[in-house]
Amino acid sequence: MLLRRARWVTDKYILVMLGLFPLFVTPRREAYTGITEAKFWFFVGATCLWLGAVAVLLLIGRLRGERYRPVIRPAHVAMALFLGAGAVSAIASEYGSLCLLGADRYDGYVTTVLYAAIFYGVSFLGRPRRRYVWALGISGALCCIIAVLQLAGLDPLQLYPGGLNYYDKYEALNAAFLGTIGNTGLLAAYLCIAAPCLIVYSLLSEHRWDSVLLLPGALAVGVLLVCDVDAGLVALAGCILVTVPVVLRDRRAAKTAAVCAGCLTAAGLAGLYFWPGRSGTLWELSRVLHGELSDEFGSHRGQIWKACWQLFLEKPWLGGGPGTAGRRIHIVWQRYIEALGRDRVVSVGNAHNVYLGHLVNIGIIGAAGYVGAAVCSLITWFRRRREGPLYPALGSAFLCYMIQDFFGIGLCLTAPMAWVVWGLLESSVPRKETAAPGMEETAEPVIDDCVF
Repeated sequence: MLLRRARWVTDKYILVMLGLFPLFVTPRREAYTGITEAKFWFFVGATCLWLGAVAVLLLIGRLRGERYRPVIRPAHVAMALFLGAGAVSAIASEYGSLCLLGADRYDGYVTTVLYAAIFYGVSFLGRPRRRYVWALGISGALCCIIAVLQLAGLDPLQLYPGGLNYYDKYEALNAAFLGTIGNTGLLAAYLCIAAPCLIVYSLLSEHRWDSVLLLPGALAVGVLLVCDVDAGLVALAGCILVTVPVVLRDRRAAKTAAVCAGCLTAAGLAGLYFWPGRSGTLWELSRVLHGELSDEFGSHRGQIWKACWQLFLEKPWLGGGPGTAGRRIHIVWQRYIEALGRDRVVSVGNAHNVYLGHLVNIGIIGAAGYVGAAVCSLITWFRRRREGPLYPALGSAFLCYMIQDFFGIGLCLTAPMAWVVWGLLESSVPRKETAAPGMEETAEPVIDDCVF
């Protein structure tokens, strides 16, 4: 009975993180100036409250003789390696307590532990449900509507400081901010979760009303295109190429789609390799295929990645410590801003590549654990791709986010939602699970376990 209540609490936590967390902003003017801190403490508070409630319920249940043996999957083992390597790195780091919350952006070991707790807790006690996709659809639609109003020059929630708006980006504002997420790079990461999940689910679901979810899914794609964040666009393109052949129910059509996706990928790479231009994003990608990574590639990501690679080589096994990359990357840019009448100095506080960031912060063993867990979960997605519309939708969202991570910064403004999706993808709740009295839900297919 108490185990079922722990699952009920987990259900409510998932709804909060997918439905409310994306929309939460500071209850004050000029919220963009403190949105990272606000969302971090919302995430910490909600997660600790959920974990505390679940721990109490499971402890009481155990004292009453209720036993719970979660299904351990390969992703759980790899995640333990990631978590353990982070702990050793934090202990060995010269930065000491700075590793707990991180040097600048709340990306220290405490955050890592909470992410892993979400993964384990949701995968052990949660189960994919239709209501989660609807929660994501509602929050995604509202976030995108606010973004559209801001693109029209409005500020309905008074999020911009000093009466500024979106078009003051990179001048009076130090970056581009949009929606209820903030930085457009992080907004793109959120849309990489929402758009694939909503579109795939709406197309595969047999519920008549689920087709409505195609609208917020299309709106998310539209905002992603307007944001012009290359990381999000590349992730969405890669997600489409992989997802279509994976989720198609007809085997012959799936094979045809896989061949077409392979041909399109090969043609695209060939086109990039022989690209005749001498500037722009496509030219930069072409030079990468020729083995040349310019400093300007991806808004100076080339310069950042080169510096991070050198930092990794300095401490390949343990890294500098969780969340310390910002203190080790000594890259500073200075530019005169006419609107301000002074120079603006911008320092780099992140690897701008989640995987490279793990290499720099916790070393090769921890990074291998993270990548290994992700690969295991993508295999789970492939094996469960025909188990209703939920697993295909969750897997496509997870894949899109992971591709985006190659160019992203992975902060707490969007990462908790990705970890919830990740946990649901590895869900192992038994098939014949009945709700506790007063906690019944509408009938929907429950997924069989698929242990490997």
